Amino acid sequence: MPFVVGLILVVLGLLSVFAKDLVWEFTEWSNQARGLVSERTDWWDTSTTIGGIIAIVVGIAAMFINFM
Repeated sequence: MPFVVGLILVVLGLLSVFAKDLVWEFTEWSNQARGLVSERTDWWDTSTTIGGIIAIVVGIAAMFINFM
């Protein structure tokens, strides 16, 4: 089970780092569904990258734990 969770985290992290436009479209859609206005800022880009890197590291750690 940790392997699957780790793999999901790695995929989400890669999307957050390398497919920001796709992640932004999802964010916009999600905000519209809640009636919120979306604005893509430098802070959003930076925090998405940092979150993606953290997700990748935690995902790799979870997959590694699975093999110990």
